[in-house]
Amino acid sequence: MRRALTIIIFGVLVLVNGNSQEQLSLSDAIQIGLKNNYDLQITRNKEKISDINNTWGNTSIMPSLDFSLTGRENLNINSNEDYRTQTIKPDLNLSWVLFDGFSAVISKQKFEELEKQSQGNTAIMVELTIQDIILAYNNCLLQKDLLLVYKELAALSEDRYNRSIYSKELGVGTTYEGLQAKTSWLEDQANFLQQKNNYENSVRTLNFILSVEDNSNWDFISELTTETPDYNIDDLSAKLMHSNSNLKNQYIYQTILAKETELARSNYYPSVRLGTGLSNTDMGNFYSGTSADITQNFSDVYVGLTLSWNIFNGGTRQRSIQIAKINEESAQVQTGQMEHSLKNQLLQLYSNYNVNKTLFDLAKEKEVTAKLNLDLSADKLKNGTINSFNYRDVQIQYMNAAISKMKAIYNLISSNTDLLRITGGILEEYEQELAD
Repeated sequence: MRRALTIIIFGVLVLVNGNSQEQLSLSDAIQIGLKNNYDLQITRNKEKISDINNTWGNTSIMPSLDFSLTGRENLNINSNEDYRTQTIKPDLNLSWVLFDGFSAVISKQKFEELEKQSQGNTAIMVELTIQDIILAYNNCLLQKDLLLVYKELAALSEDRYNRSIYSKELGVGTTYEGLQAKTSWLEDQANFLQQKNNYENSVRTLNFILSVEDNSNWDFISELTTETPDYNIDDLSAKLMHSNSNLKNQYIYQTILAKETELARSNYYPSVRLGTGLSNTDMGNFYSGTSADITQNFSDVYVGLTLSWNIFNGGTRQRSIQIAKINEESAQVQTGQMEHSLKNQLLQLYSNYNVNKTLFDLAKEKEVTAKLNLDLSADKLKNGTINSFNYRDVQIQYMNAAISKMKAIYNLISSNTDLLRITGGILEEYEQELAD
């Protein structure tokens, strides 16, 4: 059974560290994700639509030119002589709104703001995608490092189990101690295999975020390291108000609603429309008897101005303005709420970051102490100063300390990424990846 478990673990390590893996750094992962991510592709397509809509041709300022061609043939049956009448009439008409209460200009300004808003949505999605990739990539590093911890612990348990067998053969060990050592060894093998599954699932999650094949296998060349800059809350608050993408989009949304109010007011103005056209009629009567056929051709050209002004429509325009103003007020309230909420989130994230820095320092010291204790306990176990049960407790303490340290690193990375994201600094942090 020991041989079978050893073979399984060896196979697991081959899979985890196989030669067929493609190297992947965090920078590479961000570049791949920014290119392939499904949600980001959809958001970028929406931005393209906004860019297409942002044109003067999408307003009433551009003229409309229409062409029509009418053909008709009538058959006249009477007592004297039957004949047929054939008419062909092409028409070319131009319609141009010369003035519409400035609604064309306001509409174009609104389209420009809508395009800015769409660009802002793309920026938000880019930030979220980068954040997801950072956390998913570092989670892969975390799970892989945890796998090595469980591997080391399993090796120690196996060594303890072998010693118990050897001690029993020499007559200095007991069956009870051997069974306890075997139970611990089997438990550590199971934990190792479960952690291997956790690692594989973390890679699958990363592959989904990157929008690559689920079975893509990576050699993660970046390290699970932490940068712990000292942030100033006042500086972070200033960056939040200036650079937060959600907040900037909210300001654009307010501008869009202001344009809606201007459009509602423009309905009070008159409109002036220019109409001009050219038509040509080619008509002929063709008789079935002795009468001579008659053909004629004439053209018609016209130019006209139309002034229209709605004097009263039941208060519809006034209600539209009132509703637009209320929507503006609601947007201002939403902006205030968003500013307050973001500031509140910033304080929480700032507090979490500082706590995680302290926890990381404690976890490092604890891990160093536990490792030293484990090494000393291994020597004591060899010379019989402590028994296997004491040594097992020390093993578990070391494993927990190592796991706590790695999780503390990940939590610190996560909290630092949250601060970068909410203050709009994550795009600056990974500017090179965005350029590529």
